[in-house]
Amino acid sequence: MSTTPPEGGRDPREFLAGEAPYAGFELSVIVDRAVYAPGQVVRMTVTAVNQGERFTEHHYPGWQRFRLRIVDEFHRTVADAETDRRAEQDAVDRWLPGQMVLYPLYWAQHEGPIVPAWSGQAPGPRVPPGRYRARVSWLGREPGSRGEPPEASSPSFELT
Repeated sequence: MSTTPPEGGRDPREFLAGEAPYAGFELSVIVDRAVYAPGQVVRMTVTAVNQGERFTEHHYPGWQRFRLRIVDEFHRTVADAETDRRAEQDAVDRWLPGQMVLYPLYWAQHEGPIVPAWSGQAPGPRVPPGRYRARVSWLGREPGSRGEPPEASSPSFELT
């Protein structure tokens, strides 16, 4: 077996950190305050940014870009923004270096779907007072990679 790189290229076994899947891709979720009164809307912002130095593509199994869940202090999911409506073919986003997107979401402190129109289900009863956290996972996948970007969590917030 030859140890020289192919003509005009590099050795395909060579690892380059800048070419690792999701290198420089950052995902975050924040809430607008630390304490909420009963019935007060929890405003959340999901942010995705390509901080890397390369262009990349993300393929999604439908139109939804992320899955957001609200979890209680025992890490049980009490509400989520998720849909099971898949497309016939993948949706594709092309990410330029430095490109950012912000997704606002609003949760009315109810169990079940955060965005009922996505799921077709009505929201459930109001969740009890306590400590909660928003968690987000990115659904986009880079072609040829089995890796996934890390999940992001908001700071804890309290419902009184």
